[in-house]
Amino acid sequence: MNLIKSEFYKLKVSKSFSLCLFVSAGLAIFIAFALKMGVAGRGAEDFAAIAETISAVTFIELTLGLGFLPTLFAIFVSLFTAGEFHNGTMKNYASRGFNRVQIYLTKLSICGIAILTMLAVYILVSCTVGSLLWGFDPYSIATFSNIAIMLFGIGLLMLAYSSIFVFISMWLRNIGAAVAVNVGMVFLLSSVLMAVNYIIGDSLTVSDYWLTDNITALASLSPENGIFQRGMIVGLCYLVGTTVLGCTLFKTLDIK
Repeated sequence: MNLIKSEFYKLKVSKSFSLCLFVSAGLAIFIAFALKMGVAGRGAEDFAAIAETISAVTFIELTLGLGFLPTLFAIFVSLFTAGEFHNGTMKNYASRGFNRVQIYLTKLSICGIAILTMLAVYILVSCTVGSLLWGFDPYSIATFSNIAIMLFGIGLLMLAYSSIFVFISMWLRNIGAAVAVNVGMVFLLSSVLMAVNYIIGDSLTVSDYWLTDNITALASLSPENGIFQRGMIVGLCYLVGTTVLGCTLFKTLDIK
């Protein structure tokens, strides 16, 4: 319990967490107004076509599938987790007799809560700004169930990303290396898998089993058949798999 309280307190006073919350809100506002100005600046026919469907709901749908949120989360988790080795907190936890699995799971849980909080801030600000600019859902495109399914799926996949980021940060134990690997994975791995797709042809779509492509597919109010189920399976596999690997690895690490 003391460990959990300590981690919550560190999250509460964390400057990186406060900054990431601010960036999450700022991104929602910036992208919404950039889209508004971009739409308004188009020709009459283009504007009419886009204006037929743009709303707060479709704005959220459009932007959740982009890569900037996982990138922001990767930076935060790297700072919040790998930084514990730099400032000696992790060594202090170990010397006080805390179980290493407990330490790992506590850090993983706090990072998951932080990421879901940042995601919620982005969605709430997007919803508010989008409603002011275009209305919440003036064209009756969305229903409560498909919004809930979309947000639940995205949330689970973001938690899976968080688990991977914690695993890598605990493994590398260096802030710079953790940031580089975690951010690079968000940006580069999808491109690598796409190249693999082209090489092996249509027999197997490897990118279907990576988080980024499933986030993009699930960021939709009407995903294709089987997309939600596949996304849930992929997300749970990464979440559980990296948690088990992380706990196993952390028990063997030499904490200095």
